[in-house]
Amino acid sequence: MIDVDLGDQPAVLAAGRGLQARSPVVRFFSPTELGLVAAARLNEDFGLGGNSLRTVTLLKDKSAMRNHLADLGLSPVRFRVVHSARELTAFLTELGGPGIVKPLDFGGSADVHRVDGPHRAAEIWSRVEAAGRERMLVEEFLTGYEVSVEGFSTDGLHTVVAITDKLLGTGFVEVGHSVPASVDEHVRAAIAELTARLLDAVGLVEGPSHTEIMITADGLRIIESHNRAGGDNIPELVRLACGVDLVRAAVAVPLGLEPWEKELPAPLGGAAIRFLSAEPGVVTDIALPTEGLEGVTLGVKARPGMVIPPVTWSADRVCGDVIAVGRDAVEAVARAEAAVARIRIRTSPVA
Repeated sequence: MIDVDLGDQPAVLAAGRGLQARSPVVRFFSPTELGLVAAARLNEDFGLGGNSLRTVTLLKDKSAMRNHLADLGLSPVRFRVVHSARELTAFLTELGGPGIVKPLDFGGSADVHRVDGPHRAAEIWSRVEAAGRERMLVEEFLTGYEVSVEGFSTDGLHTVVAITDKLLGTGFVEVGHSVPASVDEHVRAAIAELTARLLDAVGLVEGPSHTEIMITADGLRIIESHNRAGGDNIPELVRLACGVDLVRAAVAVPLGLEPWEKELPAPLGGAAIRFLSAEPGVVTDIALPTEGLEGVTLGVKARPGMVIPPVTWSADRVCGDVIAVGRDAVEAVARAEAAVARIRIRTSPVA
């Protein structure tokens, strides 16, 4: 095992090249966002196949993907990269409506801000600078119903394995997901078609993908996409509801260890996750239900003495989660939320 900081791109590349020199590697993989570009670069350096560096970079850089989609006329969204409060003000003035400011290359809903108009640009930019950022992507604020698309590609052919509902909490931090999404067959078919067009446009040829789409009054709009399985235990929900193990397939299929069955198995039912929360402070007591947990798995991580931070991005959800299955997503959600309502995590202010 080689211990290396995935956030240090040169160190990851050096470690990968050193490993290849000692013992030939068949393929480099990364299950996490931080290692995707490095894995693609190493695969390209050694001619190992997989998704190209260009493809992975397009998906990693939100502004690059927006520019690429704009050039193709696919899923039009007004956007701009800004470097100052003045530039943010100018774009919002042109936009004539609310915008959303986000980092170009980060996930987990970190440093994402809604801006209601030019009058709030200076306030929001002060937060951007406080986070140590010098440039941000600002887009028109899309309103509607957001879903994610869990896909898998082989030889450039794309399969939509599942469409996932998401539930937002404070700000843009997700507090839950459920599979399958509550969309009708017409919308489901349109989502699958748009996802395939997107993945073709960026040149994705293999492996899992996680694409976020907003269903708006003006049609479907792509928010972003990634050449990895979704976070937040979404692959586990897909496995429970659909019988497809995307994490296993991500490695086994490209290596030829298992075939990819393009005909998906019959759905098993529904699955849902709800993340636990507590008042910020030090955990003093935890009370968990012991009965009435049919189809429910408790993943409580909070412990007495643990410090619970305010939730500003996904990594702040440190209390744990509840995963439930049911005959359909409605029953799974009901079971998960009923369990959450019976969990008590008490805190006291940090001294």
